[in-house]
Amino acid sequence: MNNRILQLIISFIVIIPFILSGCSSSEPSKQKSDSKTSSVVKNNEVHTNETSDSKTPSLSQTEVPQSKTGNKKLLPATIVKNVDGDTINVNLNGKIEKVRMLCVDTPETHHPRLGVQPFGPEASEYTKEILSVGTKVEIEPGIGDGRDKYGRLLAYIYVNGKMFNEMLLEKGLARVAYIYAPNTQYVDEFYAIQKKAQEKGVGIWSIENYAQEDGYNTENVKETEEKGTNSKASSGNNYQNNPSDDQESNLDCKGKIKGNANSHIYHVPGGSFYDSTTDNIVWFCSEKEAQDEGYRKSKR
Repeated sequence: MNNRILQLIISFIVIIPFILSGCSSSEPSKQKSDSKTSSVVKNNEVHTNETSDSKTPSLSQTEVPQSKTGNKKLLPATIVKNVDGDTINVNLNGKIEKVRMLCVDTPETHHPRLGVQPFGPEASEYTKEILSVGTKVEIEPGIGDGRDKYGRLLAYIYVNGKMFNEMLLEKGLARVAYIYAPNTQYVDEFYAIQKKAQEKGVGIWSIENYAQEDGYNTENVKETEEKGTNSKASSGNNYQNNPSDDQESNLDCKGKIKGNANSHIYHVPGGSFYDSTTDNIVWFCSEKEAQDEGYRKSKR
């Protein structure tokens, strides 16, 4: 019994140094392990952040796709009057505006010099049908000044999401014309649509050599009509348009009211300035019509 106790005591004395030595040597190992672990974690955090940054661009780097109409400035309006194929009156923000459609030209229906041109009535009727009075439309004003010398608003017209300027070209009821910078953004599309109408031979393109770059030439209209064209217009004269001709006139009015598109003042026959007003003239059938379009009567 005593021998066993003695052996245990001796063994314990011998083992204690090894245990103490093992404990002291394991502590640095633990610290080293902790340091390594901490380093790994830190590196992982850095790596994770770098990965996250590369996969999640900042707002300045993010490209947001834009819709085709995203850059367009479209203004709601209501049709209040049809003037002819390429000109309408609209109620825009509570004001009556005469709008001339950009980059297209329909044949005339009531012009002091050109008279009624082939397919002018058809173009006018088509506009009245699609853009009838009361129709809700959207107006895309032209770039720049936005008005012509007659005071008309220059714009593209949208009805039910489709551009009406293009619809006229599709039907062969207008030609691409009056292309002036900076309003050239749709010119390529316009010419592509016109080319298709030419190939089909519809509308104005059904008359050989009628629609020209400088206007509408009717030298060959009579011959074409004899072959069966359905145009309602009169023929036999050489009509040619140019920008200064592109002005409407109500020839059926007994008393002509003469308006100045720059000053928006109208003059009645017998007025002091009636005869001397010769530039930028807009004709009206009545004083009420002039007033409805924002013109005021001359004081003399």
